[in-house]
Amino acid sequence: MRPITALVSLLLPATLLFGCTGSSSSQGASANDKTLVSTDFDEFRGWVSNADSSLSNRQAYSGRYSLTIGAGREYGMTFKYPLGELSATKPRTLNVQAWVRTEETTTPAQLVVEVLKPGTNERVFWKGIHLFGGSKPGKWTKLNTDLVMPDNIAFDHILGVYMWGNGAQKPVYLDDLQITSAD
Repeated sequence: MRPITALVSLLLPATLLFGCTGSSSSQGASANDKTLVSTDFDEFRGWVSNADSSLSNRQAYSGRYSLTIGAGREYGMTFKYPLGELSATKPRTLNVQAWVRTEETTTPAQLVVEVLKPGTNERVFWKGIHLFGGSKPGKWTKLNTDLVMPDNIAFDHILGVYMWGNGAQKPVYLDDLQITSAD
């Protein structure tokens, strides 16, 4: 029984960090599925942690976890994945939806969506989406915006997504992030 317990205790954290593909964190390149990113931050396929983990269990819109920045934490966990592995067609417009909770009326915090050339990390596209739009302090507010992609994106380019505190003094939480191809 002990070898099985040891194996489970070693494999469970690795599975949670690197391989979860449940319905709340799925990515796929099928022609019918236009979902590129979908997570409630209870699973992490494609997400990499920075030195100061931004995963929080203090507030969550659904599940147990959300991402948080602000109050001294400048960057959140980062999603990086090749576009060609996320979509069977080149996306022209991305729809970004998430739930945001701020602790102040306005915040400089942003959700950044970028597209990078592999190897060089040269930016092909960069957009910071302000996270205070219409939010009430202490309440979850839905974020919903469309981003038009430039014509020069390619399947080998890397889609990057992360939260940027931009000097935010109080915590900002993000949960239930979904990015789909709106084409």
